[in-house]
Amino acid sequence: MFNRISALTLVFLLTSCSGIPKSSEINYGDKISSDTSSQFVRVIARPPTAGIEPTALIQGFLDACADSTGNFAIARQYLTAGIAKSWKPETGIDVYEGGSFEFANSGDQVTVTAAKLGKVLITGHYEVAPADATVTTNFKITKDSSGELRISELQDGILLSSGDVDRSYRSFPLYFLSPDATELVTDTVLVPVGSAGAATTLVRSLLMGPSSYLAPATSNAFPAGTKLTYGSVPISSGEAQVDLSVEVLTADEVTRRALSAQLVWTLSSLPNVSSVRITVSGQPLALADIGNSQTPSDWQAFSPLDRSDLTKLNVIRGNQIVSIDDAGIETKVADGGQTLAAAALNRAGNRIAAVSSDGKELVASESGRKALNIVAQGENITRPTWDTSDNIMFAELGRGIFEIGLDGKIRNVELDVTSLGISTQVKQVALARDGVRIAVVLSDGKNDSLALGAVVRSKTGSQIVGLHRVERSLTTIRDLTWKTQLTLAVLGSDLGGSVNLYNVSLLDGKEIIVLVPTDSQSLIVDSRGQVVLSTSEAISPSVFRQDYGEWKMATMGQVAYFSN
Repeated sequence: MFNRISALTLVFLLTSCSGIPKSSEINYGDKISSDTSSQFVRVIARPPTAGIEPTALIQGFLDACADSTGNFAIARQYLTAGIAKSWKPETGIDVYEGGSFEFANSGDQVTVTAAKLGKVLITGHYEVAPADATVTTNFKITKDSSGELRISELQDGILLSSGDVDRSYRSFPLYFLSPDATELVTDTVLVPVGSAGAATTLVRSLLMGPSSYLAPATSNAFPAGTKLTYGSVPISSGEAQVDLSVEVLTADEVTRRALSAQLVWTLSSLPNVSSVRITVSGQPLALADIGNSQTPSDWQAFSPLDRSDLTKLNVIRGNQIVSIDDAGIETKVADGGQTLAAAALNRAGNRIAAVSSDGKELVASESGRKALNIVAQGENITRPTWDTSDNIMFAELGRGIFEIGLDGKIRNVELDVTSLGISTQVKQVALARDGVRIAVVLSDGKNDSLALGAVVRSKTGSQIVGLHRVERSLTTIRDLTWKTQLTLAVLGSDLGGSVNLYNVSLLDGKEIIVLVPTDSQSLIVDSRGQVVLSTSEAISPSVFRQDYGEWKMATMGQVAYFSN
């Protein structure tokens, strides 16, 4: 029914619109800007001057690469005629740290070295580099027929500073489907500021499929060969007009509804889009009970967002989990029979899983019951996480990742770390609401690292694939949770050693750092994105909330989860 694209073949859309936001505070529903191009400082490239010297030639070329106008027309002026025609900037972008540039001249060769922050792949997805990574690029220069120095040899792709990327590119969410095509799974793509519309770029990206790490774990409802009939997505009075090719007519009602949900949720992230009209060769796409003008409210069943009513704080006190309402009234909701340290609520809100304070037992409740019974034993079990089918997943340091099915059987979850190039132990896992994306904390015995992967399920078991780092500065991680569909909240420290709250963007790896109370140990996030944390004081752990920027004690205990 659905066309699953196993590899992403998207050509980086160099004439598209937008750039990376500087803040990692990304929540779906916030408007990206009042216009997808006008609020960015466009980079205006300068052509080479007469008599330009080698180093200035290379610097000028690299500066000009931040302007993609006319398929990098100004940047190509720094190249010899033949190279200007054959150079392929669309193969990817190495992003370096501003101020780390070094030039080395040797005859007709100029070598540039800089601290590497990441890479924008040909697909438009951002890949974070290891903390000590560098990028080295070689250029060969020669004189052209007029006697001016020009670049005669260079690598395909471009090299940009993080500041240039901030000014010239922007990230947007894309929505694909869970394997059963019942829920949306969030992906992202970066596109350059240019002359074409962001709406066109986003739809083209949807048609080409998800990023490589998500491809094995998601589906795409668009039939093979589907494309934009007129090559663009015009927007008139807030309505995006998507006209698709006739391949869509081969899809049944279920598939049409799924692809409509993908289009509407993706395009509705744009500030100038309030509705979407889908047609096929000019004729409305027929859908039962859905009008021609569609909005996300038509597709709430596919919603990628967390429930909005999860605001009631639940804390652990000894062997009990206690719920506290807005009036301060406390209600016992679970009894673990032993001292507990971490807990999680399933998606339906009727089952609890928790870990004993010594990390040796995982306990869980039956639907609606207060008693927590032992479901797994080990030595270093960490906070459990629930998937969309009520399976419990957890990590045990030194042993790996495990999953408890509805039948009560414990199965090993395979972890593919080949893309990371390292062999590490898993400290903690946290599933996103979609049950596909998973945050994984890895440790090599000295330092921790944060990675993102996707869960692929089969009859024989589950596997986590496509692991890739999502930030580069953290060295120790105490706890983490999903803050939004595009942001992780992490309690940890960098080389400075102090424990802070890091809001890590999955769009570009950037972080917002928030100071926290001493001895902060664990955290949770409510449906409004508000972080609540607890300290590690053994005798009387305390729960803290932020109040006008200050952390204030809210109650005694350790944070567990939010409920309705």
